[in-house]
Amino acid sequence: MNEYIRLLLLFVGLFTYMFIGAGLFHALEPGWIWDDEWGNITDGVQNVTDQNMNDTLYNFEPRSYMEAFYFCATVITTIGYGHIYPVTGAAKFFTAIFANFGIPAFFYILAIIGRKFANLVEAGESRFFSRVPGPYGRRTVTLILVELLGLILFILIPAAIISTVEGWSYGDATWYLFVSVSTIGFGDLYGGYSEFFFAFDATFGIYVLCKFCYYIIGLSWVVSGSWYRPSSLFSGD
Repeated sequence: MNEYIRLLLLFVGLFTYMFIGAGLFHALEPGWIWDDEWGNITDGVQNVTDQNMNDTLYNFEPRSYMEAFYFCATVITTIGYGHIYPVTGAAKFFTAIFANFGIPAFFYILAIIGRKFANLVEAGESRFFSRVPGPYGRRTVTLILVELLGLILFILIPAAIISTVEGWSYGDATWYLFVSVSTIGFGDLYGGYSEFFFAFDATFGIYVLCKFCYYIIGLSWVVSGSWYRPSSLFSGD
């Protein structure tokens, strides 16, 4: 089977797994809502009518499935921001099973894409840095440039977009992306709940899908370092 067709099928399988998982999680937690959101609602509606309360809650309902998808994305990427989590026993059991199969599958795909990134880096090294004296010098220059390129493509440029969409400072957006791509996932920032998404509700689903694709590409770039023969940097071969 063609390697790219195989990768495409893996992507289709991954997204199918994610969409099914999100549906099951949403069904197992029919009344779930993330804590900060619920706290903001209860703090802000103490003096409003029941009708206003219903209108406020309704604004969150159309996004609930994609919030479940967002949860599934934080599970299989192992980022785990912590703002959405299972409450019922059934949902916790399902999350454990979902993660048990989803995490290895996700990182298997990352390994494939990461190896392709590494092959591109090695090809670029041979083509553009052949005149740099010695293998140590070539690989040092290559690694520095690759790190800078990754910083620009996966942190600095996306941070400008995230800061605009989320209403964060550029520094917070940069921090959020670093925490995400490194899979640290502190949970101090998690995104997707700014006034922009409340005003244009349908954009939340698109935003979640775009972020999941970003996770795939960004984490693949990180994984690519394991394919780039790091030991040879010091062996000089």
